[in-house]
Amino acid sequence: MGKTNWKTRAVTAAVMTGLMGFAAHAQDDMSKQDKQSMEHGKAVGEAAGKRVQYVGKLAVFNNRQIQLARLAEEKASDPRVKEFATKLREDHEKSQESLRTWAQNKKMEVSALSDSNITSENQMGTGGSGVQQGYQEKMKGSGEKLGKAIDKTNEEVAKLQAKEGPEFDKAFLTRIAEDQKKGKEVLKEGRKEYKNDATFLALLSDTERVVSGNETQAKELEKQMKK
Repeated sequence: MGKTNWKTRAVTAAVMTGLMGFAAHAQDDMSKQDKQSMEHGKAVGEAAGKRVQYVGKLAVFNNRQIQLARLAEEKASDPRVKEFATKLREDHEKSQESLRTWAQNKKMEVSALSDSNITSENQMGTGGSGVQQGYQEKMKGSGEKLGKAIDKTNEEVAKLQAKEGPEFDKAFLTRIAEDQKKGKEVLKEGRKEYKNDATFLALLSDTERVVSGNETQAKELEKQMKK
């Protein structure tokens, strides 16, 4: 039995050695121009994957605020908190719609921008082998990350849902103030990374102004609740 295994391993090793030699020969035959084209294509694909991941992160942030705001519209006991929740929802629905329109114009499919919570990985149209390879490598595990982000939002919603009255109001405002602060960091990241894309930069800047305003309002309301 041991000899058979040894023979199998020997044959496999010989085949693999032959294949590796063939691949090395094929690589040698690839022209310098072909190699450069492949590397450029991979860089383009990686950049596209990075952009899709960033847009997905921003879309998840918007969805999270919309869900929390809808809950507060139903459960908040203080009229000021209800009013703020409505403004928060409308702001992030507008931001999400702008992001969705921009993505559609770019022929970009981002699952987090769909009306339902889809956790599958985003797809990219066909392109050069280098482009597709770079994109697929960059997108590995993105579906799992998106699913975890959605699960975290659902957990936060469930926690808030268990609270009632003033306790709910305070917890909601605290949650939103913290979220808006994190959202500003995500937006700053995007403005730095995509500063050469005027349309996208304007979208991010508009959203950042709204997020900053909502963070300030949430903190102010939170202070008033403590008095």
